Amino acid sequence: MTAAITVPSTLSMTTIGAFADELRALPLDRDVVLDVADLSASDLSVLQLIESLRAETRLQGGTVRLAAPAGDTLTTLLRRAGFVDAQDPENNIFWFHGVPLQ
Repeated sequence: MTAAITVPSTLSMTTIGAFADELRALPLDRDVVLDVADLSASDLSVLQLIESLRAETRLQGGTVRLAAPAGDTLTTLLRRAGFVDAQDPENNIFWFHGVPLQ
């Protein structure tokens, strides 16, 4: 069974706690699909939360994937955090569905 969850459009250090609680309630032994299409304002805490979710689901036997490749807001965050410069093929598949960035 797949658990689909939509990431709020505005997510930052001051608001991420409620969303983290929502993620904690998910069964992590299955596929979790994050819809980040509406993400328009955020900070690096979003990346920290997503990476934490990926690690925890991996430990529990599940997977995390994005419903669509990272859009402009998320790509900007990934660049700021250095994810794009140090990206390996597995992370490119996760964040950008395997599409090379230009």
